[in-house]
Amino acid sequence: MFASIGEQRKKKFKDMTADLVAIEMMAHGGSVIEVKRDAGKWTVVENSPFARRITAETEMRISGPAAGHDSMKTSYDPSGVNVRGMINNCAGATTPWGTWLTCEENFNLYFWNKGVKNDHADAVALKRYGIPGQAYAWGKFHDRFDIEKEPNECNRFGWVVEIDPTDPNSVPVKRTALGRFKHEGAANIVNKDGRFVVYQGDDQRFDYVYRFVTKAKV
Repeated sequence: MFASIGEQRKKKFKDMTADLVAIEMMAHGGSVIEVKRDAGKWTVVENSPFARRITAETEMRISGPAAGHDSMKTSYDPSGVNVRGMINNCAGATTPWGTWLTCEENFNLYFWNKGVKNDHADAVALKRYGIPGQAYAWGKFHDRFDIEKEPNECNRFGWVVEIDPTDPNSVPVKRTALGRFKHEGAANIVNKDGRFVVYQGDDQRFDYVYRFVTKAKV
């Protein structure tokens, strides 16, 4: 007989070690690389000063209306404005000013523990997001992915992250003004009236397409 998905996950969690989880966390996120074209052929520039990895452990800043909110505060970050990492990155886009927008999609999969009670303040939202998804064993070794031990950590994921690929010392920023959901992409334009417009799809089934428009001209 075939093992159920639940049985497969239990086996996977049992076999996972701290080293294997660390490898998974380093494999998540995204990369900045430099390429060049020589005689019509594209190649990666080795040892480029721009090359870097942005992973599930990279220090980032939270900006916008959710920055500093009580729901964003954790034992690691009592201020609610700093977060480690981005996860389950899907499509993104480049901005007119040359930065890279990358989107956190199925972030619910990384959180575990069935301790969410119906009287939990965020029970409805957690259920809608599918938290805890328990597809990874990260919570086995990192308390921040256990929603009983760090109930607010999951709120710090599911955002659009802006990265400056030309400055390897720059800190990625989670732009909370663009909304929190399972982002599929962040296509953008500068409108004829000068305002910046971002179109985003929620990749959850039966959900929506969102449009963000700045108040002022860019």
